[in-house]
Amino acid sequence: MLIELLTKRYPGMRAWLMQRLTALLLAIYSVMALVRFLLLQPNGYEAWVDFFQPCWWRFASWLFWVSLSIHAWLGVRDVFKDYVPNAHVRSVLLKLLVVMLWLYWAWATWLLLV
Repeated sequence: MLIELLTKRYPGMRAWLMQRLTALLLAIYSVMALVRFLLLQPNGYEAWVDFFQPCWWRFASWLFWVSLSIHAWLGVRDVFKDYVPNAHVRSVLLKLLVVMLWLYWAWATWLLLV
């Protein structure tokens, strides 16, 4: 049943499911970050560096940014489809959004994994 819903016969279902899965990942990371923050309570530059030092936490943060980028792309794309009737303006806005999201993703990758 689920596989049938994800076929080309129902084109919006994949985007809907991806939006929900990324929202779930964002929620899980937010709870983990809150718990980690309450346990460690960083209060200076060195403490914040130590907060992001574990490799697993940097990877989780990077995965958060990837999920946030996908989630934002799907949501803003649908808003542009609904509220920007001019196809040329919508195309320019979507291209600007893609460039902005790629820049944010590259910046987060550089900060977290390098």
